[in-house]
Amino acid sequence: MRITTLILLPLVVTVMTAGADALYPRIEHATIEDQPYTVGEVLYEDDFSGNLLNWRAEGDIMPKITEGRMECETQTGLTTWFKTKLSGDIVIEYERQVWAGGGPNDHSRDVNCFWMALDPTHPNDFWARSNWRGGAFKNYATLSQYYVGYGGGNNTTCRFRRYTGLEAPPPPIQHYDDNPHYMIVPSHTYKFQLVCFNGLVQYIRDGEIIFELQDADPYTEGYFGFRTVRNHEFIDNFKVRRLLAK
Repeated sequence: MRITTLILLPLVVTVMTAGADALYPRIEHATIEDQPYTVGEVLYEDDFSGNLLNWRAEGDIMPKITEGRMECETQTGLTTWFKTKLSGDIVIEYERQVWAGGGPNDHSRDVNCFWMALDPTHPNDFWARSNWRGGAFKNYATLSQYYVGYGGGNNTTCRFRRYTGLEAPPPPIQHYDDNPHYMIVPSHTYKFQLVCFNGLVQYIRDGEIIFELQDADPYTEGYFGFRTVRNHEFIDNFKVRRLLAK
């Protein structure tokens, strides 16, 4: 597998709140110079030039390798998990392209993800209820995890949730609705970065912080998964790096 350099670009964020929420304060207009971390060694990577042995799918169809990328096409719902549990201060990086070629599932929606996911009812076996979850979105509320629905609601919303696994899906911590700046551009290749560093959680799209949370009780280990529904997409250049204090 090839190794490339991760570059965190200058970042600017303007956060729209989901109402007054003193539990989840945000830092507005953050730039990369303000961040307390720097990027260290590569822990895991997959450029999809070989096979999908690092991944486990829950849903109506298995992803496949197409010209050096992971191709996911689903009529219902699909979650594709990286099979290794992640932990500590890390950044998860990958590229995703929603395909708009006129096919039956080319709907340009739901470039979603779960990260630091665990099953509180089976803390030592994340896969115990894998078949039951089966790609049905409502079943993923049983996990403790961070979640972003990017281009949800048929590409009308962008929402960030912190699931506890112990209740119905919580309201979004932060969200954008009906704002084209935060919706999916068909066939554009996005670079996403998910930061977990000493309680700081960031969701970065093409060098811009879309969501940011200073979590007082952060999730520090768990699984990462690509999530989509009624969509057709390509994924490439997955990488996990250690983050270090400056």
